[in-house]
Amino acid sequence: MGLLKLACVFALVIGAGSVSFAQEAKKSLTVMQGLSTPDFGYLPTYLARAKSFSADEALDLKVVVMRAPVSVTALITGEIQFAVAGPSITAALKGAPLKAIFFTYKTSTLQFAVRPEIRAPEDLKGKAIAILSPGATRDQVTRLMLKKLGLDPVFDVRLVAIGDSKARVIAMEAGQIAGSANNPDVAAQLVRRGYRILTNSSDVYPIPFSGIAVNHQLIRKNPEVIRRWLRAHLKAMLFIRQYPDDAAQVAAKEFRLDIEVAREAIRQALGFMSADDPGGFTEKGMRLHLQYTARLLGVDPEKVAISQVADLNFLREAQRQMGIYCREGYLCK
Repeated sequence: MGLLKLACVFALVIGAGSVSFAQEAKKSLTVMQGLSTPDFGYLPTYLARAKSFSADEALDLKVVVMRAPVSVTALITGEIQFAVAGPSITAALKGAPLKAIFFTYKTSTLQFAVRPEIRAPEDLKGKAIAILSPGATRDQVTRLMLKKLGLDPVFDVRLVAIGDSKARVIAMEAGQIAGSANNPDVAAQLVRRGYRILTNSSDVYPIPFSGIAVNHQLIRKNPEVIRRWLRAHLKAMLFIRQYPDDAAQVAAKEFRLDIEVAREAIRQALGFMSADDPGGFTEKGMRLHLQYTARLLGVDPEKVAISQVADLNFLREAQRQMGIYCREGYLCK
């Protein structure tokens, strides 16, 4: 979908006050969304709140920052309604009743940043590299980027589980960590401090990224909540593309960024977002994700159906309601 068409769609959806949904009076609902870290990967959620897109859908969207394993447990038990997709997909492969429903990016977006004294990949030998937690997506991607740089992630460096981006940056600033994989906003901040970006993850890990999952019970018992959440987030995705400077203003406020850092992060992020299929993914991208994740669990990825870990039917419905017709994504028609 071209920018002009997106602009028309956005004007129809936002400017007209969501006429398509105005006929039915909606009861306001409070929903809880668990995020492992408040960062640029989940900008659509923060935009949906800040620009009242979620309120327009009669949702009181609460964001709770929690460790990924905790969020998966909370999602399974129904204590929260939405949580990050990466660990949820891993749990689904183990039999948990969870499905991914939305992804911000069509590919991974991580930038491998290193301290100023690191001038070449070989300077990382023997140094500590930060990851979020062992086996998590960031761990997998970091290993692939190290291999791309010609380093053995087992023998050439030490992978240290540090935690979220704030903890990783503190460790890098203290000299305890030589490098780490970061979202565009954190990477843009580090570059301004003299750090270097040695590579990024888009070509070594071209999988859908920064996704959100729900549990089967919500799908069965209250699918309208999912539809409302998706429409609010699709509006946010369109807003980012149509009004990048305004989106940067929100990002700067929500994530406490310098406005120029936020603008640069938006510029980078747009390159990873699908204009044709906001929120979706390709079959090739998801199959690649399953190859990486399932094999780590000792599961044959060829025996895993995409429908076992993801459900895009609600997204496709929401897109059609908003005049978005994807062409190349999974389940596009």
